[in-house]
Amino acid sequence: MDFCAHFKTLAPYNAMLVNFQMPHARFVLTPSQWKKYHRKIRSNARPLVILIPFGPVDFVFEIQDTYTSKNAPHLYSESEIIEEVEKPFRVTGRAYSDMLDKLITLMQYHGVAYDPNMVAGVNYGAEISLLTSKEEQIPIDIPINKNISIVHNAHFLVRTNSTADVGQKIASIAHELGHLFCYHLPVPEGWGGAWEYRNLNKDVREFEAEAVARMVCDRLEIVNTSERYLAPYLAKYNEIPQEASVENICLAANKILTMCFGFQKFTYRDGLLFKHDKEFQEIVERIKAANKK
Repeated sequence: MDFCAHFKTLAPYNAMLVNFQMPHARFVLTPSQWKKYHRKIRSNARPLVILIPFGPVDFVFEIQDTYTSKNAPHLYSESEIIEEVEKPFRVTGRAYSDMLDKLITLMQYHGVAYDPNMVAGVNYGAEISLLTSKEEQIPIDIPINKNISIVHNAHFLVRTNSTADVGQKIASIAHELGHLFCYHLPVPEGWGGAWEYRNLNKDVREFEAEAVARMVCDRLEIVNTSERYLAPYLAKYNEIPQEASVENICLAANKILTMCFGFQKFTYRDGLLFKHDKEFQEIVERIKAANKK
């Protein structure tokens, strides 16, 4: 997890792939990114495979497999490269507020409503629940394009402590979405497709969700209590739970960071609603057919 959090230019899942291929890698970039620092790839360099959106794979190279170009106008030190690479991902208080707004808005594409007014003690951050009855219906507004949005009932509700600050809300929401994206919640009524509900015990569920929150907060440089939570668990059981899935943790963190940072354009097609909710899919198809006419 430290390794994945360290590589801020890579999505967590890609950082995990790099770790599998070169466990002691320090900094990796693509050849075109290395050109910015006037560095070339050595002829015997070992390419490391990563995944890319809308394509098969790309290759990155570790800094030890590069060298400074002849007659380079500037000789970058390793520390300068590290600082420059990480700089675009540093955030301030205003940026945190923007991220929280994006997160709350884009959660709706996953069928998640938001309530910031939960009354709870200071040690209780948030909760996520499955909305099962008609009495619990909460309408959410889901944009389809610039001119059209669909009002649809939410399937999940995330509530955050009313006394939490912006950073605490992001950390708490990341934890609760970790439960959702790690498939800890039962499939909502009316959902089809491959919903991989994982019937895990509470300790494992909380370990995975907190690991997701920690990875997200490390990337955003938000201080939270994840390490204090994970350390006692490891002290108690002396190992990471066997049922815990590193892959699910990384993929969940990936989805949340995509919503916060916008690594790629996020549309309704990327949400769980469009992938699983048959009623929502039918409404979208009717709108598309009407627009064609």
